[in-house]
Amino acid sequence: MSVTFDFTGKNFVVIGATSGIGKQTALELSYSGANVLAIGRNLERLQSLRESSPTTLMKNPPLIFTEQLDVTKATAEDWAQVLGNFTSTVGKINGGVYTAGIWGLTPLNSFDSTLAKNIFDTSFWGAVNFVQTATRKKFSDGGSSFVLMSSIAGDYSGKSIFAYSAAKAAVQSAVKSFASEIIRNEHRINSVAPALVKTEMMNNEMYAATASEEIISRHLLGLGTAKDVAGMILFLLSDRATWITGQNFFVDGGYIVGSYT
Repeated sequence: MSVTFDFTGKNFVVIGATSGIGKQTALELSYSGANVLAIGRNLERLQSLRESSPTTLMKNPPLIFTEQLDVTKATAEDWAQVLGNFTSTVGKINGGVYTAGIWGLTPLNSFDSTLAKNIFDTSFWGAVNFVQTATRKKFSDGGSSFVLMSSIAGDYSGKSIFAYSAAKAAVQSAVKSFASEIIRNEHRINSVAPALVKTEMMNNEMYAATASEEIISRHLLGLGTAKDVAGMILFLLSDRATWITGQNFFVDGGYIVGSYT
């Protein structure tokens, strides 16, 4: 049995769309009929993503629009400009997904403060700045849905990753606070917390080194893929989730349960 979503005529923004979960989400939204604004830092990858839009396969094709933006440096005016460019073409957005994030080891006794700050700025403050702008009436329709990317590390931290864990925990706390504010426009917001997922981040040697056989074995269903996580994201964006807000959802392949068996 398969589950499909119909987002025909809807407009969504995906930040961190050039790889991994963000890329998968942008593609699935597009193939489900939505217009998608894909935001990322890598111009070449953005171009490749835009060329993956199903424009040649459908009579009235949705489009993937792209904007290059560094979320750690973007000002309120930058966010307003990229969202304005999109909404002036397709209309107000119906939601957004923030998946941008970086990873790195930050041991207490010898961490790189620049790296630690960049981790937090990318995963947390970038998300805050996006939500602040995107939820304005100027850019979003009432009843829009937003999904931010957390991690199981936000609840179950490990050695030498305090910056990453703290950033992901902060995302979860912010979602709970935002939910009570943006409800005035009937907007919803939730977070998704994956365990280890086979994405480009796994190519990071330090990251891969932490994925020991013991850690991998705790995933009762094995390591996840971007598609596994995108399914939850699309559900939360859909009208089947209109009674859900302010929540965090673990998509962990049984990792939490497997860690205590």
